[in-house]
This record gives sequence, C-alpha cells and structure tokens, in this order.
Amino acid sequence: MPLNLQWVIITLNSSLIIILFLSILFFQLTSSTLSKPHNLTISALGIKTNKTFTLITKNKTFFIYLMKTLAIMSSLPLISSLYLNSPDIIVLTKNWFSLNSFSFNLELHYDFKFNLFFFTALVVSSSIIEFSNYYMNTDPKKKAFFHLLIIFLLNMIILTVSNNLFFLFIGWEGVGFLSFLLIRWWQTRTKAKKAALQAIIYNRIGDIGLLLFFSLTLVSFKSWSISEISSLRIKNTIRIKLLLMGALLAAAGKSAQFGLHPWLPAAMEGPTPVSALLHRSTMVVAGIFLLIRISPLYSKFNQFNRWCLILGAITAIFAATTAISQHDIKKIIAYSTTRQLGLMMVAIGLNIPIIALFHICTHAFFKAMLFLSSGRIIHSLKDEQDLRKMGGLFLILPKTSACIILGRLALAGTPFLAGFYSKDLILEISLTKMTKFFGITISFIATLLTAVYSMRIILFCFTNPTLFKPLSPTREESINLIKPLNRLAIGTIISGWMISTFILFQTPITLQIVLKSLAFLITVTATVYRAFVIKNLIALTITNHNPFLLKRFTTFQWFYQKIAHCILSYIFLLSSLTLRTRKIDQGWKETIGAQGIAIFSANISKSYQLTQTGYIKHYLLMSSIIMIIILLIPIVLLF
Repeated sequence: MPLNLQWVIITLNSSLIIILFLSILFFQLTSSTLSKPHNLTISALGIKTNKTFTLITKNKTFFIYLMKTLAIMSSLPLISSLYLNSPDIIVLTKNWFSLNSFSFNLELHYDFKFNLFFFTALVVSSSIIEFSNYYMNTDPKKKAFFHLLIIFLLNMIILTVSNNLFFLFIGWEGVGFLSFLLIRWWQTRTKAKKAALQAIIYNRIGDIGLLLFFSLTLVSFKSWSISEISSLRIKNTIRIKLLLMGALLAAAGKSAQFGLHPWLPAAMEGPTPVSALLHRSTMVVAGIFLLIRISPLYSKFNQFNRWCLILGAITAIFAATTAISQHDIKKIIAYSTTRQLGLMMVAIGLNIPIIALFHICTHAFFKAMLFLSSGRIIHSLKDEQDLRKMGGLFLILPKTSACIILGRLALAGTPFLAGFYSKDLILEISLTKMTKFFGITISFIATLLTAVYSMRIILFCFTNPTLFKPLSPTREESINLIKPLNRLAIGTIISGWMISTFILFQTPITLQIVLKSLAFLITVTATVYRAFVIKNLIALTITNHNPFLLKRFTTFQWFYQKIAHCILSYIFLLSSLTLRTRKIDQGWKETIGAQGIAIFSANISKSYQLTQTGYIKHYLLMSSIIMIIILLIPIVLLF
C-alpha cells in the first residue's frame, strides 16, 4: 500500500498542535514528592523519571526542548507539501456544535501557506523561548511567563490554521488578550500597564471591523467557511465594499497600520521576549494573514487593492520618518516593524498576497534577532535604552553586536540577506504596475529612509566612543543567549534564498536593468546619504530642547498621538460635558423628571397662595366665577 503523503501532512500537523496544547496542561501538574532524588535515572526533554515512571520531575528546560523538537518536526509537513506541489488540504469535522438551525463546523486548513508559516513560527518561537530562559532568569514567575508565551503561540496557530471564521475569531481574540497579559507582565510599571490598555483598546477598534466582516459574510454567503466564501461572488457592490472595509479595519488594528498604530511602539514596555514574539511573525501579522486568507474575495476588486496600497504606503513612510528621529533602541526597532507591516500591506495592494507571506517569513528571522540582541544590550547596560548613551559596544559584546549589524543590513535590503529577497521582490513587482504611482513612490522613499535609520543604529552603538558609565564585566557565555542568536542569524542569511528557490518557485520578473537595480541603488544611496543625516542627528544633544520643526515633527510621530490622545480626548470630554451633562443630566432630564415635578408643584402652590388674601369680596368674586363656569358647562356640551 503506497504511503499517502496528504495523510502524513494531516497527521503531523494535527499531532504537533495537540502536543503543543497538551504541554501546557502537562506542565501544570505538580512534581511528585521525591524522598530519594537519586532514583531518577532517566532524563529527556527536561523531564526526569525513574525506571518505573512512578516519580516525575520537570525543570525549566522542558519548553525549550519541546519547542526545538516541534520546530524540527514541523519541517516534515512543509517538505511533504512541496513534494505534492502544495495541495490544498481541508480537514472538516461536521456539526462541531449547533445553535438553533445553524451548525458550526470545525475546519482546519493545512495548505502551503499554513505549513510555511507554521514552520517559521515554531523555529523563531523556539529561539525566543530559549532566550527567555536567560532574560527572565531572576523572575519569580518564570514558569507562568513560559505558559503565556506558549498559549500566545497556540492562539496564533489556531488563527492561521482555521478555515472557519468562528474558529478564527477564537484565535484572533486569544492573541489580543494574551498580548494584554504579556505587555503588562511587570505590573509595578505604570507605563507597562498603560501600554497594555492602549493595545487592547486599539485592537477593540479593529475588532469592530472584524465583527462587521463576520456579520456581512454570514448574511451574504450563509456560511462561515473561508473556502466557500472565496469561491462565491456578491452582486451587491455596496455590501462587498462594506465587507472588505470591515476586513481592512480589522487588519489595520491588528497589524498596526497608520491610524491604529500607536499601540505597537507602546508595547515595548513589556519584556524583550514579548516584544520579539509580538513583533516578528505572530500577532502583528495576524491582520495581514487574514487578508492573505481571503485574497480571492478582493483579487478582482481594484478599489480595495488601491485602499490597501495607499494605507500601506502611508504606514511605511510614517514609520520610516519617525524611526529616523527616535533615540530609544527598542522603539526604533518597533517602528521598523511598522514600516515592514506597511510594506506587507503594499504587497496586498499590489494583489500579490503570496509575496506578503514570503516577507512575513523572512522578516520573522531578522526582526526577532534584532529584538533579542537589543534586549541583551539593554540588559548589559543596566536597562539603558538611549542610543546616545551607547557606543563602543562591539568591544564588550562582539557576538551580540555582530547580530545587530547583520539584522540591520537585512532590514535595509542588503543583497543576499533575507530582507533583500522579499522586500526587493515587492518593489520590483510594483514597478510593473506604474498606474499606482503614488503608493509606489512613497514605498521607495520609505525604503531609502529604512537604510538611513538602520545605519544610524550601527553608528551610534558601535562606531561612537563609549558613553555609558563603567560597568561590571559582561559575558556572552550563556548558551541560552548565544544559541538562539546563532539560529536566527543563520535564518537571516539563508531563509530568503531557500524560500525563493525551493518553495515559492517565483517566475522571474523581466525589467529594464535600471528598474531592476532601483531598489538596490536606493539602499546604496541611503547608505551614503546617511552621513549627512547622522551628522545633524548627532548635533542634536540630549540638552537641546529646540530642534528644528521637521525634526520635531518626526520625533513626535507626526504629532499623531498628541492629536488623537490629547485633543480628541478633550473634544470628547467637552462634548460629553455640554451635550450629556448639561443638556441631558442637568437639562431636560431634570425638567421632566423629579426635580421638574417638584418645581412645577411649588409654582402652583405659590400661585394658589396668592389668591388667599383674606378679603370677603375676593372670595365672593371667585365663588361667582366658579358658579358661572359650572352652569355654562352643560350648555356648551349640549351644543
């Protein structure tokens, strides 16, 4: 009987997801009481037991070994999928549960997109979790932190594997809630708590769009199956526009596009492993992955593609101009993530979602490496994050410095590194669609600025003289620090070439030599031009409080947060005070309510008191008037 590789893909993927889920429950079990510790003779994957398996104990390396094993095994479904020419495999479990006459089906989509993302996510996550063992070594709740990281990853896998919108919504909300818990991990820090609230609020705005997309999908298609939705067409133009606008709003909120972006830089207040996990290939790409999944819906809807292209281009230029003036090393990397997310949205706008997925995978390696390396630098400098107080780090942290330089070169699009293959491919394809000139031009300008702020970090951290205070000797001997960085560095070097050569099989793009080399020429030009920019930025000392207007504009993030958070909050407060408090609560509500009745009764009582004068002639006049009215009533009624 021949081996059915499709069943191999289904079995392996399902087994890996189940193992990942059960590992959370397994680690919750309390270790057995050990009266004779020397009886534990069998040790594997961070677990020790005796020969009869009656005594079990677990140590902190359990999750590290687990993630490494799962990362290696996840390559088998990807290889099998490539061997079968990327089959579209859907596992359907009918009647997951029913609600009145509507039944929910559990659908798992094991296609090429999921297999590639699954492998990338597990490889990068295993490095982040191993680094966490070094970074969170003194944290008293380290095991709980590992649990949250695994649950966060599991929710992202649920989001990407689901072929049912209801099941996808579970993963979507799961990554949002877990990000809230992880960002505010250090609860004694006020900024961390504010950043967590900011993240959850902006994601709730995006969820409005997701709920709009879900509801219109159910009304229009009578189904929540993504594969069924993709094969149908809506004749109602207004409804399809609203449906796609909801999907775009959801993607903008989760993937930090311009307008709903402030939560992403603020999330830097969490631990560095959280920043690496959020910003490389999990939560921030959830919105982009949603658009990749529903790409058949908008593949022929040019207006939606135009929306995505403009939004992605504005996001990219905003992040690039902002990052060039920041001084916090983690915030610079965060804004570079926003810039890359903008480029992924540009790929969606160019109607090449598979290239957006390609950039997600290559971006994951060098961005995770950058975050882990910056976390190591901050850790060594006693929590110092200001670039202007660094310098000469290559002498005390050579391996970490090499990873920073490698990641920055990949981010700038240096040839033959990971970023070069995916980023330049998007820009080259954009040159074949010159009808969208505005978005393409902004994307190229953002690419130029990316090279500038990439070199800025290199110059400030390594070429400037040492500016930090004397420290105790720092070492890089920890295997939990070096091994993750080495794996991510290897991924940064070879992932772009391997995916483009053995996985995507992309048809070569025919362009003139000048257009073909344009992205590379822009990178080289920016590298040369950065000398002028860096010179001006270095001249801006810490005590200089009056930078020129353009620098102030970029340093304060286009004044977006001041406008959105301060001015809009003041407008909302003023309108609520005027319209709600004064017009309603203290206005007509009081007039027709208890207070109004009391005033009305008091006025009647006062008016009646005025008639009680004590003069008999007044009483006789009032009696006569009342008598006449009584006699006239029957006459009026008769006629």
